[in-house]
Amino acid sequence: MKENTFKNVLLLLIITTTTITQSQNNNVNEEINLFENVTMSGDWFLANSNTKNGDEDWGNKFIVKRSYFTLKKDINDIFSVRYTQDIAIDKEGEDSGNVETRMKYLYLKIEPKWKGKITGAYFEVGMVHRPWISYEQEVNPYRVQGNMAVERNNLYNSAGFGILFGGNIGPEMDKDYLENVNGTMKGKYASFAIGIYNGGGYAAFEENTNKVFEGILNFRPFANTIPQIQINHAFNIGKGNTEFSPTFNQFLFHGGYVGKYFDLTGQYHFGQGDFEGNYVQPSNPSKSLKNDGFSIFSEYIFKNSPFAVFARYDNFEVKEDKSNDTEREIMGVKYVLYNGISLVLSGERVSYETKKEDLTVDLNMQISF
Repeated sequence: MKENTFKNVLLLLIITTTTITQSQNNNVNEEINLFENVTMSGDWFLANSNTKNGDEDWGNKFIVKRSYFTLKKDINDIFSVRYTQDIAIDKEGEDSGNVETRMKYLYLKIEPKWKGKITGAYFEVGMVHRPWISYEQEVNPYRVQGNMAVERNNLYNSAGFGILFGGNIGPEMDKDYLENVNGTMKGKYASFAIGIYNGGGYAAFEENTNKVFEGILNFRPFANTIPQIQINHAFNIGKGNTEFSPTFNQFLFHGGYVGKYFDLTGQYHFGQGDFEGNYVQPSNPSKSLKNDGFSIFSEYIFKNSPFAVFARYDNFEVKEDKSNDTEREIMGVKYVLYNGISLVLSGERVSYETKKEDLTVDLNMQISF
């Protein structure tokens, strides 16, 4: 009797142990499956920065300009997700000088398999791209030097809470061009992206009930002969992100030659207000101020060489408020140390209408992986 009882207990233990082991193995398999089709990437912008503001003496410091870390996972051939962490140095308030961590992108991407004239269609839902700057940063790859023109002028930024819809009108551009020249705005003849957003960008709470519409239309008028020539129109329509809801309408026209070794582009933008609601009349914060500006950018990459040179000129004016009027001149040299690792020596001069100029000379390192 005792022997039979012992055998039964032993058998029960074996069955239980086997079940637990199988369960653990199943959990391990689930964890492994979780990380299948996951890609990791990053962009780090490091610098030794030398600055002179007005009559002040030159200053020198090592800084982290920006650090982006991205995870992407394909759930299936329609759904995918993205998470991008943004690390920067806080420049405002009591925490000025501290490292600040926040989310830049956090969204579900949906790529429906539509058939018809709209090709390559996609949706982003969550903290998503804002169309214009996302495009411009693919044309001007020197984000390591500083922000693009409209963001530098505090008109709007590159991400926000909302929904984005984009695609091509007609067929996609040739694969060789997209891989070796420029892979943004993939339509051979035309592409588009349009979104609806809270309006305050990815680093601000919603301060009113208004939503902002932003979009971009991209055209290649000579797609079969000179596909490098592109023409764009971008717009923002809505209200500034304050309780007073000042008008925020911005319109931008851009065009130029975007090639493998040479880029030359120009843009002109005009409108009222800005996304944060700062460009307003002091006595009436619900009344936004008109503003306009233009920017010219050029890059030349030396063939079969690690060197490239670039230059940019910005001009910006706010009507009835000369304190925000600026002229910006930027020049630089890039040296590719290794695939994804570059040194960029850049110089910048900013002239103001109401104060003395600022000078900056940075030795930047960009690490992309």
